Amino acid sequence: MKIVHQDPKEGKIKVKVETLDDLWHLYHIIEEGDVVYAKTLRKQSQRSDSLRPEKVQAIPVFLGVKVEKVNLHRFANALRITGPIVYASREEVPLGKYHTIAVEENDTITIQKEKWKKHHLERLEEAVKASQRAKVMIVVIDEGEADIAVVREYGVDIIANVTHNLGGKRYNSDRESEEKKFFHDLAKTMIEIMERENVDKAIVAGPGFAKENFYKFLSENYPDLAKKVVIEDTSVTGRTGIYEVIRRGTVDRVYHENRVAKEIQLVEKVIEEISKNGLVAYGLKEVEEAANYGAIDTLLVLDELLKGEHKEKIEEIMEFVRGTRGEIVIVSSEHEGGEKLKALGGIAALLRYKVK
Repeated sequence: MKIVHQDPKEGKIKVKVETLDDLWHLYHIIEEGDVVYAKTLRKQSQRSDSLRPEKVQAIPVFLGVKVEKVNLHRFANALRITGPIVYASREEVPLGKYHTIAVEENDTITIQKEKWKKHHLERLEEAVKASQRAKVMIVVIDEGEADIAVVREYGVDIIANVTHNLGGKRYNSDRESEEKKFFHDLAKTMIEIMERENVDKAIVAGPGFAKENFYKFLSENYPDLAKKVVIEDTSVTGRTGIYEVIRRGTVDRVYHENRVAKEIQLVEKVIEEISKNGLVAYGLKEVEEAANYGAIDTLLVLDELLKGEHKEKIEEIMEFVRGTRGEIVIVSSEHEGGEKLKALGGIAALLRYKVK
């Protein structure tokens, strides 16, 4: 994401959307009551004459919409913002009518808030930093099958599956030939995704010898790609294998700033502390009490809670934790760590000392 212009007096920030991750960040920044300004298309009825029916055409217009609904359509790569029109650059567009602005990659919008909250500005800052970082790819491979995932800001996106029938016998020449075809397909798919998604490193993992064989093949046939590959062991393949790579801390080692890896590892730390009745609090009541004692070292908040019924209470706790120099981590609900945090009430804290 790129910040194009800021007007603190009017509470306006103009941003350019650069990636799908940016749409996810904006989904959590834009709230009901905000005003969003953007170039859009508005359907207008026009009569050619009294005998013919009205023609409906879409006209380009710059609109301001007071936000009532925000929906993220990940598979359509679009953020849809709906509400009544409060500003229009063309007189023929009536104010007060409802309109939906569809925000996509490379679009520019202006967000106006009565007051920008600290966590909104932090998320905006994180989005700007994230756009300057390369992403990490995880490839989990076994005999004739590979799953490819990209670790994004909001979670893990499994975006490709490459399969090839290697035949029944393990070491015959046909099998070796088929394995090479599989490796060629996988390498080409990896290169295409890495170029498209700005991926700098790929972790190739799996339970057997396929990953080592593939790496040897890359070294001989795709040396430039081989230089970007790190090998890791897993006990299983598929989605579970991908998350095993993250839990092991491999993504952090490969790319130390990665957000998802940090979130998952912190949630795992919370669960570990709960299992030994250690320095941890979870659930709104317990966490609020720990905050009042100034005992919170790291506060974990599920992103969904900042749009829910306890939003104001959560924001109060966050401000209190900031005041006592605690770290605040907003955890995405789009990955395994977020699912586990949700089961704990969506809020948890690692403590400096025991409260009770």
